[in-house]
Amino acid sequence: MNEGRFELKYALPLDRRAEVLEEAWAHVQPDPNGARLAALLPAAVYAHGPAPRGYRVCSLYLDTLDLQGYTERLAEARIRNRVRVRSYGVPGQTAPVFLESKRKLHRNVVKHRIRVGDAAAWVQGDPVRPWQDAVRNHGDPRGFARRWLEAVDSVDMRAVCHVTYVRETWVQGSCRLTIDHDLRAQAWPDPRRLQAHAPKMLLPPGWIVLELKFNGAEPAWMRRLVMKLQLMSEPVSKFALGVAQTVRGSPATELRRVTPPSLIRAARRAS
Repeated sequence: MNEGRFELKYALPLDRRAEVLEEAWAHVQPDPNGARLAALLPAAVYAHGPAPRGYRVCSLYLDTLDLQGYTERLAEARIRNRVRVRSYGVPGQTAPVFLESKRKLHRNVVKHRIRVGDAAAWVQGDPVRPWQDAVRNHGDPRGFARRWLEAVDSVDMRAVCHVTYVRETWVQGSCRLTIDHDLRAQAWPDPRRLQAHAPKMLLPPGWIVLELKFNGAEPAWMRRLVMKLQLMSEPVSKFALGVAQTVRGSPATELRRVTPPSLIRAARRAS
């Protein structure tokens, strides 16, 4: 559980990865829990800075049938709640499964998560609501899994979008610098297949998502990195991008609301 965590996001061309890491290199180290990503990332990544370590992230986003959460995102509601199931790896790998809820107010994020088994057991669950079996079989001493399930059932949430990406992670204590590659999504997935391949690319080729995460005051080295590279934080919602481009079929008015401004500016310059 993270209380009051700050998350700053930036959509960047891949060729800026090297300068980001060059500026951060003296302050961070590869996530010791991360694995080598050579099999998951194209060779072009290795032409832009040090070799990455991290993991493939698989997020199953839940929403109501009328997409209440997505509608709140389009309306830029000041306070937004996101509910998802998260796992890691590729099909067949042993990986934990977590139930998560995120409450966001501007840049401040409060996230709760609890492990409820692994992907191998999850795939044997109910074809519509596998999380019910997972919660029922979980000890849940603090009651979070039960409350998560009650919140989901109270508004009849279903799996609406499955998002996958490859995340390289660099850490300094509780501070994290992450770079996400190959963001993909699919609509209305089989919720049991958390590690499945998602076919729809959410960002143009050669674009990445940088995130700077910290608790409390922003570290001085992060401030220097942002100022020196002239970065401007912006909303980058994988959930909204995934729903807009898969579930909703990419309507122009909605895409404009959920596409990071830096991508819109780049498209205008190229036209």
